[in-house]
Amino acid sequence: MTMPTLLTRRNVLLGFLIIAVLALAMELGLTLPLVLETWHPYDFGLYLEMGNAARLGINPVGPRHYYPLPTVLWIFVPLSLLPDGFRLVWAIAPFVFILILHRRQAAWFVLFPPLWFNVTDAMLDGWLLLPLAWVAGNRPVLAGIGAVFLLIKPQLAIFVVAYVFLRWVLTRAWKNCIAFLIGTVIFCLPAFIFDPLWLFRLVDVLPQRAGESMAVFPLLTSSVWAWWWLGGFGVIIGVLILVGASGLAVLAFKRGGNPIAVAQALNQLLVPVLFAANLTTLLAVVNGRRQILALTGAALLAFTLDAGLSGFGGGYVLLPLVALYFQSKVGRNET
Repeated sequence: MTMPTLLTRRNVLLGFLIIAVLALAMELGLTLPLVLETWHPYDFGLYLEMGNAARLGINPVGPRHYYPLPTVLWIFVPLSLLPDGFRLVWAIAPFVFILILHRRQAAWFVLFPPLWFNVTDAMLDGWLLLPLAWVAGNRPVLAGIGAVFLLIKPQLAIFVVAYVFLRWVLTRAWKNCIAFLIGTVIFCLPAFIFDPLWLFRLVDVLPQRAGESMAVFPLLTSSVWAWWWLGGFGVIIGVLILVGASGLAVLAFKRGGNPIAVAQALNQLLVPVLFAANLTTLLAVVNGRRQILALTGAALLAFTLDAGLSGFGGGYVLLPLVALYFQSKVGRNET
């Protein structure tokens, strides 16, 4: 084989890729122990606390622990049994899901601040991207299973779950209805065996969760309520945001926009206990380069406002508004 043959563009690129992979492997080998020693993600730590408590026969629902007991038993107990280093896998796995959903366009989301927050705190939100995409695709059975997965953290997509179940009933989409109902029974049954009153206990602590958002750090919330709690001129801005969002949602439904994308955008805009990191779920309902760039740009702008005002999440309402805008333009072929 001659030298010119060896130095083809493909071989050179392959050689650089091999070198880069080897360098990355060496870097990980050197730094990974230090990372695992110094990085203790907050949310993941809460998951382990709840999982460990359940293993001792204690229902952990209470202050700081606001997850449904089925989530604790199905997700957090298994997590508490895994090696300590698994938290790194848990944190970076959503990148794989984003790659599955968006392929080459997925690289833009490296610049998406809500995803940064998810990774640094090892949150479970990113793990719900595929289930939300299954629901949006509305495939028989798979959409019903996806809706069950969304119950793991119900406040993230409660509008979506309520909407699709009502639509399945009205359109007699029995496969999805049955899949959802059977899946919900399987999901909840162990919790009722563990603690027959778990649902009442959860309802009892929900006011604490709402009070935490409204009293402790209301301005950090990423919903329209951050503007309301700001007071003064912020209230007027909040009202204008609600009017604008309502108009975009109506247009989206009239023009054939994806109702799941609309419901999820409204969920992020209106539920008062959500924060910037939770906006990662919007990655499951955007499509195309224009939408992805617009959403990422809006997120960076909101992050700048957040940093400039030392913790104001109101700017993140731009993200659901961007999603609603593109859904309202579907009938005009502007997506």
